[in-house]
Amino acid sequence: MSLSPIHALAALLPLLLAACNTTKPVEAVTDFDSRYDFSGVRKIAIQPVSRENPEAIVISDLQVDRINGALTDELRREGMTVVQDNSQADMYLVWHLVTEDKTEIRSYNSGTSYYTCWRCAPVASSNITVHQYTEGTFIVDMVDPVRNQSVWRSTFQSRLKSKPDPQESEERRREAAHAIFAGFPPG
Repeated sequence: MSLSPIHALAALLPLLLAACNTTKPVEAVTDFDSRYDFSGVRKIAIQPVSRENPEAIVISDLQVDRINGALTDELRREGMTVVQDNSQADMYLVWHLVTEDKTEIRSYNSGTSYYTCWRCAPVASSNITVHQYTEGTFIVDMVDPVRNQSVWRSTFQSRLKSKPDPQESEERRREAAHAIFAGFPPG
């Protein structure tokens, strides 16, 4: 499913937010080619976000720059160098976003009972809530420039907020970038 451009603009920044429950640790899922030698990877070139797909989520250049900045900062903390020239890179970083509209249905007892008549037994009351939300999956691939194939992937999922707080978004981008690169380079 795709989002409208306005919804997508509001939704992308918090993609890098942790899950709504702030007490839950921020985690990403990572997979990699165990035969690939990551020991020589020191220079990373972040590739431009593809805008060719008409179904792709439209995001602003400011949002792309903020995400690239968070990724760059974390790569530097991991001892990597981010380069602009692909010919200098040991590996390319490519990222994209996938969104899906979801529905959450919860049923629970309200904990109160009431009597329908003077001599009748109590009747339990239950409630059902329906919540519609958008879940975003942020995907980061590390691509071997020789094979032109992904050799490492990290994915991060989060519920997207329609009206993110800018300061909270900045902190969450840092947390998400840290989670994404927690296992990079492997070994």
